[in-house]
Amino acid sequence: MSNILKKVCSAQKQYCAEHADSMESGNVEERNRHYRSLKMQAAGAWLFAVPLLLLSIFRDHVTYGNEIQMLLAIPVLLFLGVSLYTDAWKQFRMGRITMDMLIAFSMSVAFLFSLFNTFFPDYWYEVGLQPHVYYEVAVLTTAVGLTGKVFRFLPDELHDGDRMAGIIFPVLTGIAILVFVIWILFGGMEAVPHALYSVISIFIVACPCALGLVTPVALMRGIGKAARMHILIKDSLALERLSKADIVVFDKTGTLTEGHPTVIAWLWAQCQEEYFKEVLLAAEMNSTNSLATAISTALREEGITPARLDVCEVLKGKGMRVVYKDAEYWVGSHKLLKDYHVYLSDVLGDMLVEYESEGNSIVYFGRKNELLAIIAVKDQLKAAALGTVRELRASELDICMLTGDGERTASTIAGKLGIIRYMPDALPDDKETFIRELQLQGKMVVMIGDGINDVQALTCADVSIAMGENPDDATVEKTMVVMKSSDLQSLPKLFGLSRHTLRLMHQNSFWMVIYHLIGVLIAAGILYPVYGILLTPMLAAIVILLSCVTLIRS
Repeated sequence: MSNILKKVCSAQKQYCAEHADSMESGNVEERNRHYRSLKMQAAGAWLFAVPLLLLSIFRDHVTYGNEIQMLLAIPVLLFLGVSLYTDAWKQFRMGRITMDMLIAFSMSVAFLFSLFNTFFPDYWYEVGLQPHVYYEVAVLTTAVGLTGKVFRFLPDELHDGDRMAGIIFPVLTGIAILVFVIWILFGGMEAVPHALYSVISIFIVACPCALGLVTPVALMRGIGKAARMHILIKDSLALERLSKADIVVFDKTGTLTEGHPTVIAWLWAQCQEEYFKEVLLAAEMNSTNSLATAISTALREEGITPARLDVCEVLKGKGMRVVYKDAEYWVGSHKLLKDYHVYLSDVLGDMLVEYESEGNSIVYFGRKNELLAIIAVKDQLKAAALGTVRELRASELDICMLTGDGERTASTIAGKLGIIRYMPDALPDDKETFIRELQLQGKMVVMIGDGINDVQALTCADVSIAMGENPDDATVEKTMVVMKSSDLQSLPKLFGLSRHTLRLMHQNSFWMVIYHLIGVLIAAGILYPVYGILLTPMLAAIVILLSCVTLIRS
């Protein structure tokens, strides 16, 4: 259990370090202080729980064993477990039933029942029952509950335990009433003590206090496995959503392609002046776009030096606008042709069809309403792109592609990958609109990108993944998952890991319910008519510990 606490502490410190810039320092300090307090409370409760469990085993050999257990249990409930009571009361006032309330109720019943049995044991002896005390169970429940609070304190955590608590508590109450009635029906009024004993025992053993650990433990295991795959999961919510995803949306450049484009052809529409390339180089040097980088590299290899520009302006999602010696120049996508009302000759148009049909990206360079040059840039598809798309489609995921390239280029790339749905000429706003339209159709959308033009779409997606060798800082900051490798083959593995994590949650929940159901049946008296067995403190402790062991070893 101490190893679990250390892992939680490490995860919390990592989160706070990564997000220190986005949160106020005062809030971070307060959060850390509260976290440290919870961790100390949980550790203290476990320190009391262990000797109490040992003492319960050798109670018959220890003088005043019950009284010693009582003295050990009192500080746990009154001091260490106080946060369970305060949080439970806050939620109760809002009309909510949460894990804190379920745990606080169970440990209180165990403690108060033990107090009664310590001071009035004769009552049970007179009706033929053993007056067991459950101090160790009360403290063990507190310790597990506090550990669950430590786990649930992790940011962006899912509170499945709280949702299930809202179901368990009413069901538990109904079972207790039913058991009480059955005892009276079959045993008459003489069975009232047995009925009361069984009802109290049900409330003691039925509380699945480890339920608060189910989701966080499974998620931490998933996050740890992802880290070994060189995938950083910044938001644990992504692991759950990936398993429920309907559509995966790829940005083309840098995700489906290598992200290292190269210039393969220059088509000059005007008589080429030497300073044209100098202006073009100066403009592209101010852009972070991978196509601009490819053009800059090609020009530098020719020995071109950049011109001194008077004005340089980024045209969001389109390209660059610059001013050199009072003349306006522009470079970027074909959208700029419309903006500047540029005429494209038939000869150049035919060449464009050829280059675009081969899947090349086209960059246009002009001066005012004159087209100066067309540059064809090739970015190779990743070797694993086709296999990854097929594997994701085999998992019943729809695949979409967004790109700033024109229709013919986009159609060629999509055709090679077997992608039916794609959006060409996509600006940042267009990408965001595309994602939101899918969500309005009730789809769970995963968006994968690597550039500044993808940030808007990534931010609004249900799961956002930054992928590439060097995704920009803005993209990384806005995403839930960062794939440190550009290897697309890790993507299906990530989806598989998500499904495995969800199965682990369900598996843990199942076995936890089974353990506590067995405890409830014994507490209800199902074995009493034949074997004379009712719930004992050791059996209740075993049920609680089995729940925890299942989580730790799963």
